Amino acid sequence: MFLYSVFQPVGARESAAEGAVFVRQGFDRFAFLLTPVWAIRHRLWRMLGLWALWAAVVAALAAALRLDGAVATLVYTLGALGFGLEADRAREEALARKGLLLQGLSLGETAGDAERIYFDRFLNMNAQEQRP
Repeated sequence: MFLYSVFQPVGARESAAEGAVFVRQGFDRFAFLLTPVWAIRHRLWRMLGLWALWAAVVAALAAALRLDGAVATLVYTLGALGFGLEADRAREEALARKGLLLQGLSLGETAGDAERIYFDRFLNMNAQEQRP
């Protein structure tokens, strides 16, 4: 099971599913392996800029210090590991800047499972509020 953060626009109580974004917590393999593609996919321009800066620094250090290709790859991989570890926080910060609020957490094997569980709980809470 994975933990997902649920972000929704302000005042999204009536139409809960509309605009909801589920962010999986933990290490993101896609961000680790293909950081620039992942950053573009999620429109995280700051993360893309940081990746470009990191790649340029590694390339400049490798050239200036005449590092072996394996050492340069290892240094780059350590940076990519950092991107994979911080991917969920970068997405959450970007969503918060767009005005979405953290509404809760949900568990699920997939994002679809987490959505179903979250909205089932949400609908049950609304049904209980409407009872006399």
